[in-house]
Amino acid sequence: MKKTLTTRLTALALVTVLTSSFASSLAFAETAAPSSPASMKSDMRLAIDNGAIEGYGDTDYRGANAATRAEVVTMINRAAKLKSADLGSVTFTDLANWQKQAVANAVAAKLISGFADGTFHPNAAVTRQELAELIVKVVTGGQLPKVNENVLNYFKDSSSIAKESRPYVAYAVISGIFTPTLDGNFNPTAEVTRDEVAKALKPILFKVVDILTTNDIHGKIEVGFDKKRNQGQGGIETLGGIVTDFRAVNPGGTVVVDGGDAWQGTLISNTTNGQSVMDTMAQVQYDAAAIGNHEFDFGRDVLIDNIKKAKFPILGANIIDDKTGKRVDWTQPYVIVEKDGLKIGIISFATPQTTTTTKSTNIEGLSFVNPVPMAKELSTELRAKGVDIIMVTSHLPGEQNQKSAEIISELADLAKGTGNGTLDAIVGGHSHMRVAGIVNGIPVVEAQSWLYAVGHIQLFVDKSTKQVVSSNASLLETYTNLTTADAKIHQTVEDYKAKISAKSGEVEVVTAEPLTRKSFRFATNGGVDRDGASQLGNSITDAMRASEKSDIAFTNIGGIRADVDKGELTYGKMFEVFPFGNYNVTGTMTAAQIKKAFEVTDKYTNLPAIQFSGLKVEWDSTKPLGEKYSKITLIDGTPIYVDGKFNTDRTFKVTTNDFMATGSGDGFTVFGEVKDWKDGAIMLDAWVNYANSLKAAGKELSVQDDGRDVRLDLKK
Repeated sequence: MKKTLTTRLTALALVTVLTSSFASSLAFAETAAPSSPASMKSDMRLAIDNGAIEGYGDTDYRGANAATRAEVVTMINRAAKLKSADLGSVTFTDLANWQKQAVANAVAAKLISGFADGTFHPNAAVTRQELAELIVKVVTGGQLPKVNENVLNYFKDSSSIAKESRPYVAYAVISGIFTPTLDGNFNPTAEVTRDEVAKALKPILFKVVDILTTNDIHGKIEVGFDKKRNQGQGGIETLGGIVTDFRAVNPGGTVVVDGGDAWQGTLISNTTNGQSVMDTMAQVQYDAAAIGNHEFDFGRDVLIDNIKKAKFPILGANIIDDKTGKRVDWTQPYVIVEKDGLKIGIISFATPQTTTTTKSTNIEGLSFVNPVPMAKELSTELRAKGVDIIMVTSHLPGEQNQKSAEIISELADLAKGTGNGTLDAIVGGHSHMRVAGIVNGIPVVEAQSWLYAVGHIQLFVDKSTKQVVSSNASLLETYTNLTTADAKIHQTVEDYKAKISAKSGEVEVVTAEPLTRKSFRFATNGGVDRDGASQLGNSITDAMRASEKSDIAFTNIGGIRADVDKGELTYGKMFEVFPFGNYNVTGTMTAAQIKKAFEVTDKYTNLPAIQFSGLKVEWDSTKPLGEKYSKITLIDGTPIYVDGKFNTDRTFKVTTNDFMATGSGDGFTVFGEVKDWKDGAIMLDAWVNYANSLKAAGKELSVQDDGRDVRLDLKK
């Protein structure tokens, strides 16, 4: 059970063409993050070097100036190498000599026309919707593009885009030609600058590879709902629509990959050992997927069987068999795919954190080694095989600072540890963060989780050398009104839903109020959710303790995966809270061991966040690590640790989950000291039974702060 910080306080909400679901001042920021000046040229420099743009007789290319009709036509003529037309065919009365050939070529190619009075207006500015039409006509050979216009629903001023321009604008938006404006409008009649034209020329000058990425689907293949926006969101049928939209624009150059943790987490997936997810991913036509830590949750045999059955490669280059010291033989380190005449090598890495975020019995005899040396080694191997582009899809976590946009963690470590053309793109996962940017000249993305975002890396490749000359990284939103759901994938999901509908809809209890994973102190501790006891933590550990008739129960906050609304609580919803299939284990612990468990701090907040039942505790966050707790007693007052003294007169019957009992889960090594663990009820079953007992007694499920967890420094 991986515990991930779902708060987005440190995640940079970046977008390309679709608005952020987490509205902020940065939500519409430029997302084609600046490339490393040492390795990548500016769009203007690329256009100049490829002969598309010239200066004004000096080195000033006046990128901020508004681009005129004559200038844009001339730039396009050079970039596309339009066929020379007869100058006699041009009868416009207001053209300078230098403008005539380019205009004649563009008119002959049916890219542009003049005005009824016989003029061309060469010095008039070009608008955004006009630029879209010009560029897209070149790319499509003058054909009206067949593209889904739903993407235009993103823009507040969508209705102001001219009817005849809409398909061209939609095509251009999906192509990433335009940068979103801060106000969320397209501004169709705004003038474009010469810099903007230089950017728009890139799909003409270079081959384009669009890499669409997902990660941490966790079985969430059904469409969700954003209550704040009152809009459907996510779902693999929505992803299918987005992928179809991109393939309509870039049929030969679209790559689709996943960063792992695909199938563990929902009733519709877990009941089939992930088959529902694999079937729908196959319909999307993924090119490759990484092995996440949760791919091991059903056991290694199931993982290996799923790899064999999958209709797309599921990869893991850094999973080592301890006995042989070599890569395991049940998965591949990479796959090579061909896109638009380019050979693309896709390497995959599991996170080294798999060792501590997965039940140890499921990964016994395996090591998950540092991916950096392997990336270098495999890159050399792939280049020797004639591969042009090398990318990584991985379960390596990333984080991004909201203010500085700095990217850190394993995702950035891989980018920083490689270089010199080793990797061209990196996809991550595991941390459930929104990450998009350039690190060490390499575009990197991580697209949150649950299909609530899609990563988008664009690579622009020189047609002759087949080297990446420019790149950007961004995130796409997955609101259902921005695409058209894939009908076949929708039906597959509906078929699987029908199989589980009876059990999923079974009402187990009624909740008196919404129940959350947030700390009871959330309103007074600065908005930190992983800080001691929570409503769901209390309810779940109370159920664990009741089920096993133990003195104490513990579980980790990260294993509780969803909040609960007020009203009827169904089995399906309870499953979403507890999707991992873990079970209770009960053993004997000393007072010293119990205190040691409490002193473990959460890696995201540096605060104790263990959830517990049967105890009352007092602690001070300002105290040193290992000395935070001053009082721990059973609920009947029996001391465990009080005034610096341990109760050595007795031991205590303690229940936890099988993940934590291994001693390798989330840093709770103390549980590994216990030698008499005995298996008990499945945790979900224990909680369901607890809820049923309340229902049978005519009671609702209500969880109030009962004072079991007192943080002294907040009371000073």
